[in-house]
Amino acid sequence: MIQSVDDLAQLPDDELLPCLGALRSAIHEAKRQHAAALRERLIPENSAFAFPSFNWRPRGAQRFNVPIQLSPETPIDEISVRASARDALKELSIFCIEDLSAISEQELLKEVAIGPKTLGRLREVLSRVGLDFLPNPEVSQT
Repeated sequence: MIQSVDDLAQLPDDELLPCLGALRSAIHEAKRQHAAALRERLIPENSAFAFPSFNWRPRGAQRFNVPIQLSPETPIDEISVRASARDALKELSIFCIEDLSAISEQELLKEVAIGPKTLGRLREVLSRVGLDFLPNPEVSQT
């Protein structure tokens, strides 16, 4: 758990940049949720934004050595893809593996951050839980 700058300083050099990227994403998501709660009046109008700690689990080569248990409910954050691809998926309201089955490969490839390699990884993950992408929309020729 990252609770201070000292905790960040203790990370190995090869984990620091990925950790900071994940931290940035987590802060943006927490701010989005706070703003939504304010808009919907779920919290008092003068409630201050707080982000007291951050859980960090390194992603990378060592993750492939330990097979993770996947289910349709597995969060997208558990899938080994670039942070920019994860952010693009979240922008498309894809938060767990099952959500991927509601979109086509063609639609995903329209996202700049999602290329063929990421698409292949997502296809593999879907397959492991017995799901698939939606069929690509038919292009009508008139």
